[in-house]
Amino acid sequence: MDQGAVCLNVDATKAGHTASKEDMEGPNAPFGDVTGVGPGRNWAHINSVNYDATDDSIILSVRNQSATVKIGRDKQVKWIIASPEGWNKELASKVLTPVDAKGNKIKCENSKCEGDFDWTWTQHTSYKINEKSKPGKVHVSVFDNGDSRGMEQPAMISMKYSRAVEYVVDEKNMTVQQVWEFGKERGFEWYSPITSVVEYQPKTDSMMIYSATAGLGDVKAFRAGKAQLTPFLHEFKYGTKDSLLEMKFIDSNTIGYRALSVDLQSAFK
Repeated sequence: MDQGAVCLNVDATKAGHTASKEDMEGPNAPFGDVTGVGPGRNWAHINSVNYDATDDSIILSVRNQSATVKIGRDKQVKWIIASPEGWNKELASKVLTPVDAKGNKIKCENSKCEGDFDWTWTQHTSYKINEKSKPGKVHVSVFDNGDSRGMEQPAMISMKYSRAVEYVVDEKNMTVQQVWEFGKERGFEWYSPITSVVEYQPKTDSMMIYSATAGLGDVKAFRAGKAQLTPFLHEFKYGTKDSLLEMKFIDSNTIGYRALSVDLQSAFK
């Protein structure tokens, strides 16, 4: 997400005037993004809410903060998976510490971490994997879109990439371990700047991934009218990169959002 300052001009002489739809849609209207999806007014842009019945809480994907946040019924934040920079004192104490498989702390600085560990950036679908989780150990799958990775835009747009990633949260010790990822190795071709999903499939013990807007990130090609959207649909045996399915869709006019696994027998009863 190409973030920047937002400046709105205010005409004090129109105080009390109710703006019409036409006023707000005018080319010179000082209202920013009418739809509300841009960073100017939409500081959170929550794109998934996942219920955790074990402690009556919800897990949110807060896209515009590049954060996965767990909140209890009491409206108190339990933990945050996100780069630690920029949080106020109260929330900073909720940001999880990354660790490796042996429980050793991973060094992170300026939104970048040692080894293969990474946070998610402008992510979608932060889902708890109930079948793999245990009390106090929460498995979470996330589609890491990867825009503004490391709190910056790369020198070349072709350096961007997306990932499907799985974390394990130790709620007692307030740590997070990255246990699986896919997509980084596919590079810019697989990069989806928006939307997409990764979700565990309990019936097949597999991970379903939909990189929904691959090709959309090539801004230069879009401006030249030569862009081609090529969403990818995958299924992997859980915990591996053993491909059970890979489909590539080619359609210049279709922008995907999410893919869902549908049980046909149940759907058409």
